[in-house]
Amino acid sequence: MYECNVLDFPEILSAERFRGNWLERQEFFSHSLSRHRLILKGSLRGLENVKTPLDLYRTFSQSKGATLCGEKSPVYCSRLRQLAQLFPDARFILIWRDPVEIYRSVAQAARTVRFYRGKGWLSDLIFQQEEMTRHAINLKRDGFRVHNVTYSDLVDNTEEVSRGLCDFLGIEFDGKMLDLGTADFSAIHRAPNHEHLRRGIIERRELSNEVIDPGIVRKLQRFQTRWIRLRSECFGLKHELSTHPEPTLAERLRCKITGKLLWAMHNSKRALFEFLPLPWLRTYRELKNWFLDGQVAAPSTRPSLWQQFSENWVTVLVSYGILANVTVLDVLTGPDVSVGPFYLIPCALLTVVINWRWGTCAAAISAGTWTLIHTVERHHAVGGVAVWNCAMHFLVLETLVVLLGRIRIETVSRSSNA
Repeated sequence: MYECNVLDFPEILSAERFRGNWLERQEFFSHSLSRHRLILKGSLRGLENVKTPLDLYRTFSQSKGATLCGEKSPVYCSRLRQLAQLFPDARFILIWRDPVEIYRSVAQAARTVRFYRGKGWLSDLIFQQEEMTRHAINLKRDGFRVHNVTYSDLVDNTEEVSRGLCDFLGIEFDGKMLDLGTADFSAIHRAPNHEHLRRGIIERRELSNEVIDPGIVRKLQRFQTRWIRLRSECFGLKHELSTHPEPTLAERLRCKITGKLLWAMHNSKRALFEFLPLPWLRTYRELKNWFLDGQVAAPSTRPSLWQQFSENWVTVLVSYGILANVTVLDVLTGPDVSVGPFYLIPCALLTVVINWRWGTCAAAISAGTWTLIHTVERHHAVGGVAVWNCAMHFLVLETLVVLLGRIRIETVSRSSNA
């Protein structure tokens, strides 16, 4: 199966997970069942006897007339030990790719796919590769069957690598393995970054135009030197001595801490998608898509803050002039007269004319000003209460900013289409 990610779940919660409607949630999370043509229009008919991930693999393999079943997914880098415990007779194929190539691929995908614009990709990449290396060494030490493949060999020497994989799996080599013209791509996500696969040609994807910070490249090269050395020592692989030094202990520790935090966030998100009520999750996803829909421009193509200010400096000055007047009015009227709604005006103006980021900035300043005035007027000590009040004021203002920001996107989109 292709990136079904059915076993990408915190092991400690797995037993509880399979007592619920995990198949329905699996489809909601990644559309994996419909992508693999196991269900139609959301109906789980035909999967009544699927109780475990292994049942799911077997059901899919039967639909293909296959004798072997399994799954390919990059998210299993940190779950190899977990998979080995669940399937002690499994065979593991590990594909290693130059981390600079991986990062460049992610950067290019971010131009068109919103998912890849998230923060923390560099730290997550390093953590996952470090974990994959560590787990691979442990699997080899404990006697599990592991076969290593490099991405460059897979692309440049496809037949040789394919024959090696067939020997490892105990199956006959078939020349059709080298022809993507008849390959089934239905399970692969419909996204711009995957369209090159559907050309039916085994070749490297063109990434040469993607510029990466030289500091990031050097950092990835240092870690690559370490990973190649560790794999070579464990699996007896030949490798050329690198000209790049390995990362220091301090650098490895920083990346490990950051990576573990990101991994904990990923596990928490996955658990929430499994145990929160589905109506909540559907509402959350619809609202998120409603807000983000239309924001297709990658960060590199957005106008800079200075460009935005140059084009809208009158709006910025008027908005903060209004905020200054509201502040004076709030001070003069005292605590007995509420002028709270007037703080909404500069936030709304900046959001509607420029964008929600400017509105958010105004919301933060307005919330701080509002809180400071009331704290002084009521002689409250600046502490937990003031911080709480400021957060609540900001939440009210930011709610308006988010809604107006999305309305602005729809309005601009309709005007462009007209």
